[in-house]
Amino acid sequence: MKGNSVLRGLPSLHPLQIPALTIEAGQGTVSFQQKYKNVTVWGFDKINCPKAEIDFEKRTIFVGCTTPLNKMEFYYEISGRILLLPIFGKGPGSITLHDLNETFTFHFEEYEKKNKTHFKVVSTKITMEPGRITFNLENLFNGDTSKVLGDNVLRVMNENWKEVFEDVKASYEDAFGQVFAALFNNLLAKVPVEQIFDN
Repeated sequence: MKGNSVLRGLPSLHPLQIPALTIEAGQGTVSFQQKYKNVTVWGFDKINCPKAEIDFEKRTIFVGCTTPLNKMEFYYEISGRILLLPIFGKGPGSITLHDLNETFTFHFEEYEKKNKTHFKVVSTKITMEPGRITFNLENLFNGDTSKVLGDNVLRVMNENWKEVFEDVKASYEDAFGQVFAALFNNLLAKVPVEQIFDN
């Protein structure tokens, strides 16, 4: 089985457009809800998926992928605390995930259409393990405070990216799981199983 064949045909991956994305507040480090609009994700054209497995008995598809760089550009709105520091603002921004390792586990149901077997994704689990994250949020504190304070908060976020991400990791994985489930279902509805998993 070719590892990349499972993702062949997914639409609009370069770039991936997401109208809105909400990341719920964490329980510790990141105690604020993150709201993003007009999200553009760059980098999925470089995705490499060397491992793809299907288990018909358990009705699962597992895909292991790596992406050198994923950059999310968006308009954000946040208010709350991060690492005990108050933070608020709204404006353009970006989050870059470097050396991202991802696993996708799709649980599916089978159905027949025009005498061909198709899959339908009923649940998805994603794990995301970046090697590093870079945050860039313009107009922090809505311009009411000195730029130095905004720059210092961003520096703290970037220096402590692992703690920041870990606190909201599950929310990111859930959000992107829903996005990829929808994209994958669009492909599965059009392409029979035997045309996706070829040798």
